[in-house]
Amino acid sequence: MKNIEYFINKEKEFKTSHPNVLELIYDEQCKEFVHESYPDGFLLKGMFEHFASSKPSQEMKIAIQSYNLTDVEVLILRGFLGNMSQYFRNDYFKIGEVPEVAKEMQKVLDSIIRKAPVHNGGVVYRFLNDYDKSVLKVGDIITIDHSLTTTTDDWNQDCNVYVVNPLSKELTSAHDLYKIVNHGNENQVNFIKGTLFLCIGSRRRYV
Repeated sequence: MKNIEYFINKEKEFKTSHPNVLELIYDEQCKEFVHESYPDGFLLKGMFEHFASSKPSQEMKIAIQSYNLTDVEVLILRGFLGNMSQYFRNDYFKIGEVPEVAKEMQKVLDSIIRKAPVHNGGVVYRFLNDYDKSVLKVGDIITIDHSLTTTTDDWNQDCNVYVVNPLSKELTSAHDLYKIVNHGNENQVNFIKGTLFLCIGSRRRYV
């Protein structure tokens, strides 16, 4: 598992190697000027350096002590619960273009999730975005190749939703991340990267 310096250096390396990243180029397909896109372009935002240099909240300080979070786990958790969550998903990137840094972020995130208490029963919900697979039929088995984020709360949003019945505490890969830090009171439950899900029915979409 990489350390904090790895992630901060990745940001510095990207900025140094892409000095003209904000310049516009002409896209022949779109027939307009756009910014050139890079899979690891999010490094330009400098979020790792920001989170590494800013003070953690009191809740985060308690989590560090209670769950023995390492410095790099604190960095990645702050990014994941902040505004970087989409970069932890393989399907955010084009097929075959998941950057190395994103894969390392996922490894640290999995380490954090495994430290969270195992989910002890109870339905959880995933309100789908554009990247989630929304067309399923009974008997389908899908593998989520990132950590699936769910909540214990049914928000009754007008969108497709996975209604997940986790396996028993002895078998499930679901962990109560919200018991480490409850970001926005979302009661977030995360599944370990690569978890398989079986579709057994529907309520809108039901997994």
